This record gives sequence, structure tokens and C-alpha cells, in this order.
Amino acid sequence: MKRKFVRVMFFGALALSTVTYVGCKDYDDDIDNLQQQIDAVKVSLDELQAKVNGGAVITNVTKGENGITVTLSDGKSYELTNGKDGAAGKDAAVWTIGESDGYWYKDGVKTQYKAVGVDGQAGADGKPGADGKPGEDGKPGEDGKPGENGLYYVPNQETGCFDIWKDNKFVESTDINWKVASEGGISAVLNGNVLTLTGVQGKDGQSISVDLVSGIALSSIAFIPDVVSQDVPYATTSNPFYHIKNYLDETKYNTANNAFKEQSDWGKSNVVAMNYRLNPEDANVDAKTVYGFIDRKITTRAAGDRTVLLNVDNKTVSDGVAVIDATVNPNALVENQEYNIAALQAWYGQTPLTSDYVHVTSEEIDLVLADSVKTVQGEAAVTFYKRTQSIAKGESDAFIKQFVALDAEANAAFKYTGTINLKDYVGLYSDIKTDWLAELGFKGMSYEFSIPEKYLANDDEKTNQQWFITKEGENTLANGVIKVNPEVVNGTPAIGRTPVVRVDAFLTSNNGAKKLVASSYIKLSITEEDPTPGTKPDYGTINMSDPKAADYHKLESDDNAFTNAYPLDNVNMDYQAINNKIYGTAKLTSTTFWNYYGGQDHKYNVLVTVTNKSGQEETIISEEVSQQTDVVISNKGLLLNIKLNDDATKTSAIKVGINNLIKTQNTYKDIDGKGAKYSVKIIIPSNDNSHGDIKLEQIFYVKEECVPYVYNPLYYNETYKSLADGKTYNDCIVIKGQNTSGHWEMSSVVSEHFANMEGENIFEYYNKVNNVNALQFQWASGITGVTPDPLTSFNTDETVKLTEAMTKRDDVKNMTYKVTLVNDETCNFNYNIVFVNPFVAGTTNGISIYGNGIGENTGATMPQVVVKDNEGSNIYSYNNTSKTLVLSSKATDTYKLTNDIVSVEYAFVENAAWTELTSNMSKDSKLEVNDVTGVVTWKNQGSTLVKDYNLTVTAKVTFKDLSVVTCNIPVKLAKDAQ
Repeated sequence: MKRKFVRVMFFGALALSTVTYVGCKDYDDDIDNLQQQIDAVKVSLDELQAKVNGGAVITNVTKGENGITVTLSDGKSYELTNGKDGAAGKDAAVWTIGESDGYWYKDGVKTQYKAVGVDGQAGADGKPGADGKPGEDGKPGEDGKPGENGLYYVPNQETGCFDIWKDNKFVESTDINWKVASEGGISAVLNGNVLTLTGVQGKDGQSISVDLVSGIALSSIAFIPDVVSQDVPYATTSNPFYHIKNYLDETKYNTANNAFKEQSDWGKSNVVAMNYRLNPEDANVDAKTVYGFIDRKITTRAAGDRTVLLNVDNKTVSDGVAVIDATVNPNALVENQEYNIAALQAWYGQTPLTSDYVHVTSEEIDLVLADSVKTVQGEAAVTFYKRTQSIAKGESDAFIKQFVALDAEANAAFKYTGTINLKDYVGLYSDIKTDWLAELGFKGMSYEFSIPEKYLANDDEKTNQQWFITKEGENTLANGVIKVNPEVVNGTPAIGRTPVVRVDAFLTSNNGAKKLVASSYIKLSITEEDPTPGTKPDYGTINMSDPKAADYHKLESDDNAFTNAYPLDNVNMDYQAINNKIYGTAKLTSTTFWNYYGGQDHKYNVLVTVTNKSGQEETIISEEVSQQTDVVISNKGLLLNIKLNDDATKTSAIKVGINNLIKTQNTYKDIDGKGAKYSVKIIIPSNDNSHGDIKLEQIFYVKEECVPYVYNPLYYNETYKSLADGKTYNDCIVIKGQNTSGHWEMSSVVSEHFANMEGENIFEYYNKVNNVNALQFQWASGITGVTPDPLTSFNTDETVKLTEAMTKRDDVKNMTYKVTLVNDETCNFNYNIVFVNPFVAGTTNGISIYGNGIGENTGATMPQVVVKDNEGSNIYSYNNTSKTLVLSSKATDTYKLTNDIVSVEYAFVENAAWTELTSNMSKDSKLEVNDVTGVVTWKNQGSTLVKDYNLTVTAKVTFKDLSVVTCNIPVKLAKDAQ
């Protein structure tokens, strides 16, 4: 099947950045037909192209179940296949370049083929030579061979095999296949920011190859100089390189006197950070970039350079700057300074970029095993009892006493009931530099502690001092915690004993080999009382920063406090602040501080308190943590990220923040109007009275303005005096009712009760307020005769209305609403909704009935019935023409009332006059009102009334589900005719 090769250049975030290719064939015709062929590759490839065009970067390629899986910087993956439904795509191969070693990996498995032209890692140290004959020095072992330099393997598109290159030039071809040989198979090569896909199927059924170029290519790297060398015309490092020349080997000693023979067949230096500017700063440079140094051995840097002078220890890339932590190989330095130069070479894929040269120097320094408790930085070291002879032939009592006599002063003391951690007492120090090796940038220090078998007293029994001590915990070399032997009854016989412990100090070489560099004996004194009596100095409380007063609604979720722009939700103590406020207060360094603090396990306390409503301090977080572990606490809205290192090459930092889960003055006491007050404390206890406790504190205030929403000024009444019960109510919205669904009802929409904020009603507004979870309305407890259901809350705009006819002049119903915050706090409010009866009884003149008339005497009350609205307009009254009660035009047109919803019921008011009449009437007398017509009838059995009786008839006019109006009609039963 004929194969074609198509190049597709995907542009990254900058539209003007380009990538230039030089090939052996003109691809113009292919590019003209590019889109048609890409359309046929698979839909997933289209999606992949769109993502990369949008700025996504190809971060990984792996062999999948049905083909090849491509992962982008947005975390999304795409599976590319060939053949129908991916059937043939299962035969696939993915080639990538190792992130640190620069070798080709096939389907994730390392091969033997180098992909970049920088040196491999140096070989391990050679095995030590055998001891010489007695009296003769043993022959030192040879260095391991360094990794092969210069040759690397480049995939050839035409042959499908790798070619060997060197110094960016072709050397020879190979028969090593990188393409899948089977028909329909897919091959992928991720070479820097170029992904080459071979075997994908085009629209016309042909197998094509496609290059996907993602991101912006790195165009140059340049050293950022701070210091210019005085020896050669090159910049040099900001911080100096130092190296240790010699190490010790228990097997390399003078057989006549056992004295160590110092060994120098190694390379050990400090780590120096070197800064390089990347151009452009947003170039696609990720973890797959391989960095290495080349140094000049001939006149050009393009050929013949070797990576032996500097080695990369670590790398970080940020904001267009690559920070390369480098070590120097002191054995590669030569007398001619013109050759002591090195350039950084970056291989992103198989395209190397080389920086300008840097002049490299290194100073040999000494080291001693120092007492870190007594040694003062900047002064000569205080040491232990240095061992200068090998223990290869044994470590007898006599051997030890060569270095530490029985009457020699003890180096350290501990109480017989306690322990002592010797790790806190040892450190490697340079007397030349009067500084700790860790402060000078050295890595790889370790210590081993051994209790020799015998150290005998001069008494008659030759008491062995060593029997009185043992290790606390595991009996490992790294364990330096010493205590009194449990076999010593009550421990008291150990008081006054002076055992010794041997400490061996090690450094790892630049190649990672562990080497002995110093050894000493530490003499201990076991005491009855605490060896450091006295009173601790009081350093007071150290403020991390000024108190922070945060607005709750500006807080964010999770740990965004450490990255956002809001300045009041976090405090960040960098290493400089920690040096000043912690180590500076104790007058110690990062490497010596923990010798005096935190006990043998280097523990400290994190304490967070808040003032409760009663004014008492309430503890919400209390944890004991270890210095050896990065502390990450996210609890109850408090964030702590604490790194307190004891290694000067590692950065210490303290970050304290708050997020939107923290409680406010809604839960705790409002302090000085600033909100809830939180105290975050980090307390590092000192081991003894030589130093005071370190107490760091940060104060946060958190306030949430829990105030009612602004009421609508069009309808809001600050107070309202009820027409029904005469009481005064606060915060009222008065409802007159409205015409809905063709009839009048006592209702209103809730959103109308509140002002619009930024053009939005209360429900729309609270949906956008930061840190608000919900807004809920509900009728107050005990409210009835309303909708929505009084037992159910609602969180959308609802119509509130009465479900029963109003019988009073007004009806006050209490509505509650609450705002629920992300921290589960609620702000609870209420206001009054006043429903005003739309109709009232009008004025009536009453009627008179002659009480002494012959037979039945009657009177009509219906003509006296008058119902008006609150504007004084007639709603329902007597019509003289029809002789009935009728609705007015306003009643029918405005209020949409109909006759079928109106009813009237008449009755006597059982007042005193009515009671006197009805209780004294004869059996056949009559005093009644027709409950339908309102006609009043009076009849007695012949007696004459002696006085007038003033009665009252009520006409109860009911407008169904809306209003009930009672008209009181005076009825006079007169003794005299009118």
C-alpha cells in the first residue's frame, strides 16, 4: 500500500510563534489537500487538533487496548485507531523519551538506545582494591566508567529504522525498527513537542503519517548572571561551589598503626542553584526535557564537549526560568581556567539547545563532626572525641581509650529516667568556613550510632560502663536515642556512669555512593536530676503578621486562599520570615534549631481557638505534629501548610489561611464589631531551659453581615397599627389584593416585597452572592389559612395568598426567611404581611317598627345593607327598582365579583333589649327576622308596650373566599307610632 507523509503544525497559545521544518521532499501538494485527509483520520483526531489549536499541549502518549492514547494538558485522552472499528489498531507501538535519563522507551519499557546526546550518568565507584601485604598500602579501586557520550538514535521516517547521530550529525544507519511492521499497525513517536503518528488511515484508504506539533518551541536558553569571573571573560555562579576532597574507608588503613588512609577517588560537592532564562518564557518545556552540562575540552562547544565538570542534581521550571541545581566534579577541574567552563544543554525531544558558557570554580573545604548543641555558627567547631583509626581489627576497651580517656569530660548528659537523642547533637561543620555543611548547600548527610561492647572503669570490678545504656526503640544504626538499660534495677545504679557511643558520619558522593567521612566517640554522663536546671526564657508571642479581618462573602473554597488575590484570608511566612522570627528569636540556624526544640521526635503543637458567645476561648483544632512531616490541615475552615525543615537546602514555609467553611459571628462572639476572632498558634517547645518556647500566632477576624434584605420602598411600612386588634406591628408589607385568574384574591408575589439589587429580585440576587447555599421562605409557626403550605418552605418566587374569606378589617401574617451559608450557618429574618379586607360596611339609617300596632308589625332591613370598598365606592347595596341587593359596576368590572359568590344572612344581635323582650314574651308572641329577606316581624297578644326597645339586626354579607362584611342595622321597636 502506498504511504504518504503529511505534516500538520498545531499552533499554541501565541498565534505568531512558528516551527520551521527542513525535509527532503516538497509537501506543498499534500498540504493543499491537508483538511480532506485529516477529516478521514478519525473524529478523535479532529477533536485532538481543535484542542491543541486552542492551546492544549500533548503531555503523554501510551499504547492503548485498541491503538494509541494521547493525553493533553487538560487531562483529556483520545484514542487513535486504524482499520475498521479499530480492529487493526491493536498492533501499535509507542516510543517516548525518558524524563531524566534520555533513553528511548518502547511502550513504557526502557531500551538500550539513547535519545539525546548528553552524557549518561556517571558509573558507580569502583570496587576497593585488596589490602596490601602487612606494612604496605592497599591499592585503591578504579573509578567506574562514565556513561557513553555523544551518540544517540534518531527515527528515520523513510526507512522506519533508527539512525545513529552525534553532535547533530548523521553517523550511520541501523536495522533497529521503530515502525510497526504489520499492515494496519500504528506507530507513535513523542519527540519533544512533536508527535509523529504513522499508519493512521486517510480518506482515500491510504496509510499516512502525521506530525502533530503542540505548544511553542523553546528557541534559546541563557544563563542569568549575577557575578562575572575575574579569571576568564565569562559569568560565574552566584554562590560558590565547595568540595570535600577525602573520605574514609574502614578497610583502607595503615596496618602498622591502624590509622585511616584518606581516600580521594570520589567527587563530592555542594549543590548550587543556577538560573537560566528560557526564550520564549511560555515555551512548551515540561518534565520530559532532559538537561545536562557540557564543558569545553577543545575550542568549540559544538563538538568534543563532555559532561564531566557539572552534573544536574535537580531542576525546576517556572515563569520562564529554569533553576538547575548542579554539583561539580572537582576531579574534572584543570589548572587552565579557560577549560573550566560549562554550558547547559536542554534536550526537548532530539533537538538540543545550548546556553552560553559559565566559568566554574570550586574550593576545597574541611569537615569535622561537630557538637551541634555547643557549636556557634561563625566560630570554630566544638567537637567530640575524634576517632582516627579503623575498627577493622576490633574495637576494644583499650582502642576506645586512645581517643576518650576515663577521666575525659562528658560531651552530653541525661537524667537516668529519661532519654537523649544523639541525632540532635551531631552535625558536619567546616572550620574553614565556620558554617555547617548543610548551610553551605551539601546534601546526603547521615549518621550511624553504635554502642561499643566495652568501656571499663578502673575500679576493682572493672565495671563496664556500656552495660548501663541501650537504645530506645529499634536497635538500628540510624537510631540515636539512648536510655538506661532496663536491666538496671530502678535505674539508680546508672547514676554517675559515663558510657560512650560511637557516631559515624556519612556523605553520599555526587554519584550517590555512601562514604564514611568522620567518626567520633560521644561520652555521656547519666545524672540524677535534669542536667539543664533553671528557668526558661520567655520570648513572648511572635505575630506571623498583623491581624486579618476578612469579609466572609469574599472567602473562597478549598485551599484557594493560598493562590487568590484577596489579602485578608491568608498569611504566608517564607523562609526569610521563618529565619527572622523563629530561628532568629532562638539565635539558632535551621540545622541546629531542632537540636534544642521539639524533643527527640521533633514534635510541636498546632492550636486554633475561637471566642465563643460566652466570651470563653474554645479550642477547635489541637494537634501534635512532627517536624519531619509536612503538615497539611484543612479543618473547620482553617488551612495550615507547614514545612519546617532541618536541612538548609530545603525551603521552610508556613502558610495559614481560611476558607468559606469557617464560622462567623453568627456562631461565635462578635469581637469589637470585627466578627468571630480566631487565634492560630504554632507552639514549638524547647527541650530544656537553655531556650524559650517559640509561640507563633496569627489572628483572623471573620464577619458575615447578617442583615435583612432591603425591603421594597414602594410598599414597606416600618410600623403598622392594625385596624382589627389595635396592635402595632413592625416591618410590614400591606396587601390590598389583586385580580388573578378572572377574580379578585388577597395575594401578592414575594419578590415584590423586596427591593431589586443590581436589577435583580431577591431570589436572582442571592443565587449570585458568594458563599450563599440557599434562600428559603416559610410562614411562621402557627400561621394558617394561607398558601403556599405553611408546613413547607420555598426557595423560588411564589404568590402568597389567603385561602379563606377575611372576616376582620385586616389580618397580619408573619413570614420568615433564612439565608443558609456554605458554612451551614443561617441568617434568620421575618417580616409581616398585612392583608387588608377590601370591603367594609357602609353607613345605614336604621328602621323603626310600631310596637303597639294591631296584628303583626314588620320592617325591611334589606334596604339598609351597604358594602363599600376602602376607597368609599359602593360595592353591594339595595336597588329601589329591582327591590334587591345588587353589585355595583366597580364590583363587577374592577373586582370581577359575580352574584353567585355573594350571599347575605340576617340575624338579631342578642343584646339587652332583645333579651328583655324574648324572655318576657307570651307563648304566642313573635319577634323574628327572616334570615334571607331581612324582614323583621313583631307580634304580641294584646298588651301595650310601655317603652321603646332598640334592637340591632346584622346582615352578614359573604363574598366567597374573599371577604365577609357585617352590616349592623339599628331596629327601633317603638311604643308610639312614628
